[in-house]
Amino acid sequence: MSTSEQHRDVRRRPAPPPPGRRHVVTGYDGSEGAERALAWAAREAERLDAPLRVVVCVDWHPVASPEAAGALLAPPDLRRLGEELAERAATRVHEEHPGLALTTAVHDWASAVPVLLEESGAARLVVLGSRGHGAFADLMLGSTSAQVAVHARCPVVVVRPPEGRPAGTTTAMTMVERGVVVGADSSPTARCALRFALRAAAVRGTEVTAVRAWQPPSLWGASQHGPAHQQLLALERAQADLLEEVVREAQAADGTGVVVHRRVVREHPAAALLHAAAGAELLVVGSRGSGGFRGLLLGSVSRAVIHHARTAVAVVHGDRDD
Repeated sequence: MSTSEQHRDVRRRPAPPPPGRRHVVTGYDGSEGAERALAWAAREAERLDAPLRVVVCVDWHPVASPEAAGALLAPPDLRRLGEELAERAATRVHEEHPGLALTTAVHDWASAVPVLLEESGAARLVVLGSRGHGAFADLMLGSTSAQVAVHARCPVVVVRPPEGRPAGTTTAMTMVERGVVVGADSSPTARCALRFALRAAAVRGTEVTAVRAWQPPSLWGASQHGPAHQQLLALERAQADLLEEVVREAQAADGTGVVVHRRVVREHPAAALLHAAAGAELLVVGSRGSGGFRGLLLGSVSRAVIHHARTAVAVVHGDRDD
């Protein structure tokens, strides 16, 4: 039996996730991105009066160096490393949020994706950093992002690094100062995203901006006159009516009294969301939508939102989140 197999045989599994969908989960690996996610998750758990669960996954991939002349390096004590990371995270949380209920789970010899997906089954929310190292490396850049954000059984929040505002988004007409922005269409997942946005705004004591992005048929131009111009105006009114219907339905079901601003934008969906959310606290999107938001997490729109948003992005799945 190899050394790595011996280590895998003696690994200790942490306690399973607690039942009830009450707690907030955050993946932690000690990186800068994970530190941001930890801080965000702790604040959110405090707002929701929910326990926080810090999950540490550590795995080892043998590497060779010129000095080793091809010899594999000995595996580290992953259990000890994971426990040190968990202790570091717990110490920070206790210092900054002394009254917050906290548990930690250390998974040695474990990949992040299956662990996080298992955790999502009992969680209220999973919070992750946009960049990491170790088990969470390149979280939002490739297959890991698709597996976690698309297949998680609860909403997933990706905490972006603080950056300057993108060019062209400094006016009050395009930017929401604080508040929650949500991509709104008539699909079931977008409706769930709107309900999530209302709840998120309620615990923050802020407002929601619902953005419905649409684009005219490619053969038409915004400067068209005559019948085509009138049809464009009619389409825009129809989009506004649809948005009004969706918002009223969500407000009636929610009952929190959160103010919702409606915004119909003739623009590419990714650009519309990024512009609207430039000064917001949170950007909420459905994992699948209709029209401009279809396949949001599977193509260029999702990558644009997750890579370029200047705020945290919440991905809501609809059928699994309620």
